[in-house]
Amino acid sequence: MRAEARATLPQESLAALPETSGADGMSAPPSAWVGAWALIKLGVGLALVIGISLGTAWGARQYAMTTPRFAIERVDVQGLGRFTSEEVAQLAGVQVGNNIFAMDTERAERALLANPWIRSARVTRELPRGVRIEIEEHEARAVVSIGSELYLATRAGVPFKPLGDSDPYDIPIITGISQANLARDRAREIERIALALEVLGQYERLPIAHAFAAQEVHLDPDGAVTLVVGRQGVSLKLGKGPWLMKLRMAERVLQKVQRQGEVPGIVFLDNDAHPERVVVRMR
Repeated sequence: MRAEARATLPQESLAALPETSGADGMSAPPSAWVGAWALIKLGVGLALVIGISLGTAWGARQYAMTTPRFAIERVDVQGLGRFTSEEVAQLAGVQVGNNIFAMDTERAERALLANPWIRSARVTRELPRGVRIEIEEHEARAVVSIGSELYLATRAGVPFKPLGDSDPYDIPIITGISQANLARDRAREIERIALALEVLGQYERLPIAHAFAAQEVHLDPDGAVTLVVGRQGVSLKLGKGPWLMKLRMAERVLQKVQRQGEVPGIVFLDNDAHPERVVVRMR
């Protein structure tokens, strides 16, 4: 028999041969490939989950913004004064029948605050079909003459809008405010307006104010105050404070001349050296 020839390989060559994974001789994937494949599968899974979630959210949003189930049926307005509920809803752009989720509450609040009469505004949804609007209106306490313009002022003395045709005009007027001073030192001029309102408030609490209603408060640059009252325009020269004491003195004078059937022209209560003295100039 022919002897079989066997070739032997060195040990170093055997070590260099790759390991086989089966009868077909395919090589096994390295560990880096296994890790990459796991990351790919994880990424695909996350992408599917995110895609499904976004699709579900979009579908839910579309349903919420189109279904009649969330159509606005009522608008509840709080804090009404000069406005009606319908006017406030119109200013806010809120309309019955519109979708409640399509309403932009922040935009509605900005639209309300654009009206000078509205001091604050808050718009909220009351699911499933209600909208609540809460407003606070400015209260016009007096008309302020600033330069050649007339403005409405709040109880704090802040001018908040020019006087319009539909605005109240049967309220006292404050004069002596300079446009230049207001631009130079707004805080100081507002304090002066507030001072005029303080004098006005103290006078209106007196019984004589019913017979001689306050018409005008004039502010001098030095801080002196003149209050004009009654249809006949009686000038009460108050000078500087204390206001209540001087107003009560003026009240006694007005009551006395009223009983006599007379009307004074000017009542001087501005004698700083002798504040107890009152001088009356008849018409």
